[in-house]
Amino acid sequence: MVGEPSAHVGDGAWGSASLRLTENLFTRQGGFPPLCHLGPGHYTTHVISRLLTRDKIGTSVLQGSLIFALSCACSSSGTPADQSGDLGTGGATGGSPAATGGAQTGTGGSHTGTGGSHTATGGSHTGTGGGQDGPGSGGSDTAGGGTDAGTGGSEDPGSGGGDSDPDEPEVTVFLAGDDVNSDGPLDTTLEDLSFSGGGHILVRPANITTEPNTKHPVAIWGPGGGTEPSYYIQLLSRMASQGFVIVGIRESTGDSVLMSAAIDWLEEQNADTNSPMYDRLILDRVGVFGHSMGGLSSEATALADDRVTTALLDNSGDFDHNALVDITIPVGIIYGETGQEAPNAQGDFNNPGNQGPCWLGMMAGGGHGSGPWDGAAANVAWMRWHLGGENSRKGAFLESGGAYNDTGVWTTDFKNWDDWKNWNE
Repeated sequence: MVGEPSAHVGDGAWGSASLRLTENLFTRQGGFPPLCHLGPGHYTTHVISRLLTRDKIGTSVLQGSLIFALSCACSSSGTPADQSGDLGTGGATGGSPAATGGAQTGTGGSHTGTGGSHTATGGSHTGTGGGQDGPGSGGSDTAGGGTDAGTGGSEDPGSGGGDSDPDEPEVTVFLAGDDVNSDGPLDTTLEDLSFSGGGHILVRPANITTEPNTKHPVAIWGPGGGTEPSYYIQLLSRMASQGFVIVGIRESTGDSVLMSAAIDWLEEQNADTNSPMYDRLILDRVGVFGHSMGGLSSEATALADDRVTTALLDNSGDFDHNALVDITIPVGIIYGETGQEAPNAQGDFNNPGNQGPCWLGMMAGGGHGSGPWDGAAANVAWMRWHLGGENSRKGAFLESGGAYNDTGVWTTDFKNWDDWKNWNE
């Protein structure tokens, strides 16, 4: 468990700050990790499927104790240290939280990730230091407004849209259930993938639809620095249980290479008559999302790959605050009130050069881990809206009283939506 910084980030620079990792002895066994740890402003979710008995995936046991002390100080002369603290080096064992390393520091010009590097201006990602708030910092999605079904009218899961080619039959998006605050009715399966060096995972419904002219929505997930994609199985399996096919790449290096390779692999499966996913995937309308460094990879892929039509950043943001200027598709950003990513998330959104639709959501009390855990429902709702064509969910993000619009733990802002229409509007 990583302590919060003793000094807040201000004006792009750290004051004298220290992060400490207190001794932590714990055992987690069986099932999915809780949506967040118990504590002020937190909640735990226990899901009992209403329609089908769920086979849990990602069962793990982690026992250990860690004592770690880290102090870091930067001068207050304006040198930014905007994003300290991805998940730790070496990732997690069996899907458990990693504790050390994985910082994102401010100046420099290089992104150093496990297994590769990517240069960029205005900031660096290093492999040491920083801190990661544990899963569940920052309030509950159900704190204000409950499920999305209560906002913006009735839901129409699985409805709508078709290919632009008038000679092609109309395609229905396969979605199951409608409550983004809990798992859907579908059994799920997890597979290890070997493309581009391996280490990736596929999380999908155990039974791919066989309904005529019905296909599954697709999204690509990028983990935080030094973290395995299976660490986020709670979020990914929830999406798969509602109909999504998800590939989690092995690492996020801030570029588009692995996310685009994941879409390429899915295209191969969609064209392979021996694949269970043959001709059952929607691949001209793909979502990308990720935590911390995974958010930077999502921004890069949204810019580079025209198969991507929406991006969602969890506790992330570009060091130079310029990443969204050339992105015209809808982008959402979730960040924690006390998260070290906050200046970058705000800077990305506030750049006056942004042309595409943007939404920014701050979680009160949230730290660097708030997006994928306490913000899980918002992740699912965003993708069901943009990829599934459930336009009644627009109100949850953009209308007064919406579940993620200045309600409960959420403080939000948005811009450039007036002329935007979803693919099925």
